[in-house]
Amino acid sequence: MVAVDGTGGAIHGTKAHTGEIGLLGILGSALLVASSLEAAIGVTGWQLAAELVSRFSLLLFVIAMTVEPVGRLIPLRTVRALGRERAGFILAFGFSATTSLACLSAPYALKIAALSGPVIAYCGVTGFVLSTMLASGHPATIRILGRPAWRAMRRVAAAYFWVAFTLIGLDHVIGPHRPDNWYGSSLLLLVAAVLIRFSDALVTHLRRLPPPPVKAL
Repeated sequence: MVAVDGTGGAIHGTKAHTGEIGLLGILGSALLVASSLEAAIGVTGWQLAAELVSRFSLLLFVIAMTVEPVGRLIPLRTVRALGRERAGFILAFGFSATTSLACLSAPYALKIAALSGPVIAYCGVTGFVLSTMLASGHPATIRILGRPAWRAMRRVAAAYFWVAFTLIGLDHVIGPHRPDNWYGSSLLLLVAAVLIRFSDALVTHLRRLPPPPVKAL
């Protein structure tokens, strides 16, 4: 079974742009929040902002989960250089997901909506897992906890968000919601991410196999 967040060999050779990509997550999320609050006011505006930023964070999550495998599968210099940017996309996803949670809980913090237990619980659990994912991106985490614990943190956090996005998509596709093509597309993206990671794991395994013995004539 392929891990949602594998720990394949890193791609080396060019400088990463973690800060710049993280800034992209901040600016993109801020723009979506501003446009949502401009389009609607009160609870509706915050709900729209949470929804749009959540969609943006899903795109960043899928990119973060696939950028390294794609860089290993496609032997082009540009693609391999992009494969080094996983940490940047994880950071951008963290900023975006945090913004989405903030928008989701804003009506309760501003006391313009009654407290909702499920929403508060979701924000608390997701915030904790998000903090775990971001902490695992710091090099000191490996030294302090050791590689097995660090690997487990990454995999559990990635699996949580993959399952959360999948369940949200399935709920809107199957449940009694207004038709929205986004959720069907998001499910396809999540499935594609797993398939890409599976292909990368398979190719890596095949490359590590010893060559077949040469039979003497």
